[in-house]
Amino acid sequence: MLAQSTPMKTVQAQRSTSQTLKIPSLPSVVSRLNDLIRNPDAGVVEIGQEVAKDPNLSTRVLRIANGASFGLKSPVLDPVHAASILGLQRLAPIILQAGTKSLFGKGKQKIKQDLARHWRHSILVAQIARDLGRHCKNPDIMQPEELYTCGLLHDMGKAVFWDNKPNKYKRCNEIIAATGRDPLAVETEVMGANHAQVGAKIVLAWGLSRDLAQTIVFHHEAWRVAKAIPTTVLIALADRLADAVEAGDLEGMPFVASRRDCHFLGFSKSHLIEVTTSALAGWDEIEV
Repeated sequence: MLAQSTPMKTVQAQRSTSQTLKIPSLPSVVSRLNDLIRNPDAGVVEIGQEVAKDPNLSTRVLRIANGASFGLKSPVLDPVHAASILGLQRLAPIILQAGTKSLFGKGKQKIKQDLARHWRHSILVAQIARDLGRHCKNPDIMQPEELYTCGLLHDMGKAVFWDNKPNKYKRCNEIIAATGRDPLAVETEVMGANHAQVGAKIVLAWGLSRDLAQTIVFHHEAWRVAKAIPTTVLIALADRLADAVEAGDLEGMPFVASRRDCHFLGFSKSHLIEVTTSALAGWDEIEV
């Protein structure tokens, strides 16, 4: 039954709020680069040269690539060098991250702080998801760089809410904080859809994979769909770990992952501690 209902919910997300929310288009340069990266005949030099054609994107790609998260031994100074050092799999999520942040909050000073918090959280979730994926033994989980993209985009629907209807979404969050009600239910009541549905809609509109869209739309219902979409369990765990890191909840961190989580994903508590320690060390260095 689940295998039938999962695609249906993703299609529903694609249609939801179509009349009320403006979904930004993926920048054309990012679309071209994604096509090049998927082209087996394209090389890293060609892709690096394409990045270099857009000065703003090039600057953002180099800043991200030289950040602590990607662990380069020496700084990269041009996009061609970055492409050759990082490789295509690692370059793809960097290009997506560099290209998507600029889509939201233009000319809206009052919501830039909320969007900055959103991006810092999303980048942290992306880093944690990727690092957990490197230890994961479950063969059905996405590859680490795909997990980075999942983490980066998992809450993209919130960015759309902040960008389209900031006052309404602020009220939505005030209700959630005051009542402790389920955030998805409150968002649906107030905004007409929840952020997971809108995030899936963005992913599909941008021509990214259906697997990514389905992971995003169910990331708050991970165990309900774990058998059909196992990556949701890892993204949900990365999301909770990021919340604990941001809150500085050192005592609660060991309990964020259950034995069930670790067994299903195929890593040990020691791996979890290693990833969380790295996330704690890097949290203050995340820039947006």
